[in-house]
Amino acid sequence: MFLFIIKTLTSFGLIYAIFGFYGNVSDNLFVKSLLCVCILLATYWVDLFRFSRIFLNYFRAVRCLKKGRYYKAFSLFERLLSAEFAPSLPHLARMRFIGLGTNINVNAAKYFSERAIRNDYQECIYLLAVINFFGDSLSEYFTRTYGRMNADDVSAKKNIIKKGAGRTGSVADTEKTPATKKRRTSVHNSPITPDYNECVFHLQSYLEKASETDRDYGDACALMAYCLYTGKGVPKNIEKSNDLFRHAAMLRAKNVDYLKNCALNNTEVSNYSI
Repeated sequence: MFLFIIKTLTSFGLIYAIFGFYGNVSDNLFVKSLLCVCILLATYWVDLFRFSRIFLNYFRAVRCLKKGRYYKAFSLFERLLSAEFAPSLPHLARMRFIGLGTNINVNAAKYFSERAIRNDYQECIYLLAVINFFGDSLSEYFTRTYGRMNADDVSAKKNIIKKGAGRTGSVADTEKTPATKKRRTSVHNSPITPDYNECVFHLQSYLEKASETDRDYGDACALMAYCLYTGKGVPKNIEKSNDLFRHAAMLRAKNVDYLKNCALNNTEVSNYSI
């Protein structure tokens, strides 16, 4: 930061010198403008290169995520986080929680969610509420659900390696391409127990700040309705719970039917869609 300030002050000093001491301000405007552009490029080319590389990696990561290359996407998001690029935080939080392209680490998911919230990514308030509601109880469910997607990603990568080996005449099994770069964020993976009070607090905060057009708004209503119906983290309120269930169904929430059945049958929630 100090270096950036020094470079900025130096640039403005040189530009002021060009316009202030080289004839009148309006004389040779083209030459002066060209000199100013050269000064700015010479001063900030490193920053421009760095920012362009960061944004390129971000778009690559999003593209990999859409195309099912989850390990590569996670590696790129971690690389972006090492460059303090905040938009990677919501992706890392979700992928760490469900184990998409990486191992499940609920502590890391909670850490990334909290950092994302401090950077004003309000969608992570809902994710943090879900983490507080379930703790690490969904780890086996997510392993079964998203493990197949990870396996498909690894299988596709092996097929690419085999095709490349066939073209070059080398043996595919000798190719060693690690699925992820060793750029892990160090967060201790210890058990997390549900905290319903924190869950309700974050759900209320999310419902106040978000709008109904947000992707997770309906599911937040459904989870809040379940908490109100069962009295988890909040006093029971069956009437308000039913209203929220109806609202969540109107918004076509993914989990509303399952959560409502669990509430009516007084059973624990054993799976959940993020």
